[in-house]
Amino acid sequence: MDSRAFFRFSLAAAALLVLAACAPIRAVTVSTHQARTTLLNNTVDFGWDGGGVRCDLLRSMGVELMIHRATRGGSKTDSDYAPREHAARMAGLKWGAYHYVNRAGNLDAQIERFVHTVAATAARHGTTAHPVMMVLDNEGRDRVSWQQTAYAAQRVRAHTGVWPLLYCSVPLHGMPGYAEQVREIQALTPAERAVLRACGLWIPRYGEQSGHHMTFSVPRVFGTWTFWQYCGDISGHPKTALLGPEFTGQVGGAYTRHGGRVTLRHFCDRSFFNGSRGEFEKFYRTHSSPVSAWR
Repeated sequence: MDSRAFFRFSLAAAALLVLAACAPIRAVTVSTHQARTTLLNNTVDFGWDGGGVRCDLLRSMGVELMIHRATRGGSKTDSDYAPREHAARMAGLKWGAYHYVNRAGNLDAQIERFVHTVAATAARHGTTAHPVMMVLDNEGRDRVSWQQTAYAAQRVRAHTGVWPLLYCSVPLHGMPGYAEQVREIQALTPAERAVLRACGLWIPRYGEQSGHHMTFSVPRVFGTWTFWQYCGDISGHPKTALLGPEFTGQVGGAYTRHGGRVTLRHFCDRSFFNGSRGEFEKFYRTHSSPVSAWR
């Protein structure tokens, strides 16, 4: 390669590095060692399934936070939400409620119904003085744009006084939907970026990679990720030895799924928190509020 060709090659390589560094979505890799030493494996989440949950046993296993789907789209309420809210409170677990967003429905109406459902449940149980962490679930074919997600988050904050956590699936580079999300993020206003960063990101990613690490995408507007759902109810447990046998989502008698594959009967969604216990407590404190303070 002559000097001029080498110079052009060097410039092209440098340009690619700059573009990668400035890309609105970055790749993050978590190793087994990091998961075991710096992350908190303390969060579970559920949707409607008709199964049995032993919150006392979950707590004895180190679970500190349970997040449960309360509403879906514009008209559906999870029947398991109310009894599990009561059981979790009685066991001393922290509580979170999430709404599954549907792009086909009016966002304002969805948020109003979400807030009303959570508040009404707390009123029936006499738990309006206990904090609730609100979560917006935006994923799959039902997902709305990042701009609409920021708007929905503002509506939640207007009612509760705190920012919701955002559960969002973000494709890896080259996967379907990646370019679309890049365009959406690039179109965000500074105010919308500030909203997303204030909320925090809960990212689902599990079972697709071998070895002892996991790579997932994090939009730079968030700065970093807050929760990582490493084991979901689709696969039941990691498909490989990733993270080791202690991170499989198997909780035994603490959860018994109703129906479905027998091999997944005692598996549930589990997540890491990205930080120390003190940071976890601070995040929960600043992202949750009692229903009695809502408006």
